[in-house]
Amino acid sequence: MAFEGILTCLPGATASADLSSYKNTFVNDGSAGIINNTTNGGLCDGVLLDAPAAAGRAARVAVSGIAKVKAGAAVVDGAKVMSNAVGKAITAVTVATPATDITTAAPWKFAAADTMVTDVDNAGNATATFDAAQGYQIDSTTYAVGDQVGKYFTIALDGGAAQQILFAGTVTTAAHVIAEINNQLVGGSATASTSYVKILSDKKGTGSAVLCAVGNSDLVFGNAAVAGTGDVADIDAVTAAEFKTVVEADTTAEVTVNGDDTCTIASPTTGSTSELEFVSGNVLALVGISVAVKTGEDSNSHIMGKALSAAGAADEVISVLIQKTKV
Repeated sequence: MAFEGILTCLPGATASADLSSYKNTFVNDGSAGIINNTTNGGLCDGVLLDAPAAAGRAARVAVSGIAKVKAGAAVVDGAKVMSNAVGKAITAVTVATPATDITTAAPWKFAAADTMVTDVDNAGNATATFDAAQGYQIDSTTYAVGDQVGKYFTIALDGGAAQQILFAGTVTTAAHVIAEINNQLVGGSATASTSYVKILSDKKGTGSAVLCAVGNSDLVFGNAAVAGTGDVADIDAVTAAEFKTVVEADTTAEVTVNGDDTCTIASPTTGSTSELEFVSGNVLALVGISVAVKTGEDSNSHIMGKALSAAGAADEVISVLIQKTKV
């Protein structure tokens, strides 16, 4: 039967997310709190002793002593153990690892057409490009129109509530309409498009949209609204999932989204010949990556301790004396 003893716990630890299914597994102390381990043979900070069910809740993490740990497979008493890719204890073996680096936590503020250039395994430079364009609508009013003073029309941006644009003073030309919009609209702007008025959302990406309604004005919106385009919903708040999609589509690098919204960028190969070079592009600094060459290792398994009881199958709980070393 598994037992515990003489435990030292990480002070002040809190969960970064719902970790209720990770009790008695190896975990790490991430930038936003405790996260589950996702690396086979990875170095972990300790063992989660309880089951915090939401971000911010207290988490008891044993960093030394004898802790109860779920087994990921059969383990014999006395075996050296390491973590598998879900934090369970397995018999320690040599594991070759890829070249990797880790970003800061998303979301990130990019600009349209920002890039990240990498060379994966010396195959040549590949560029991940983050495209984004604004949604807009162009009116089809024939200017000049009768004076619109006291009249209004509405603009809804990005699926939000309609904003009323109320005309004051003499409003008969496209320039007058543009000035009124730019004085009143929040989250968008207007500009001239030949003899017409073009209304744009400030947001750039697939989440950008403009929808105008005439209200009681004499304006005409016969042209269909044009939705925003790009690789992301909002280039000012790029998510970890969007980053993964773009990088994996444009390069051969592999991206894992971690529980704290950081991303691990990796070569698809392992061992000492695995190489990941971050070459250039302003995205690098924005996600906290330096221009550098990263290499893998032929053996990067980390022993987390010694089994003091046996498991006949996965998910049985064993006692582990926490002793961190490298295979």
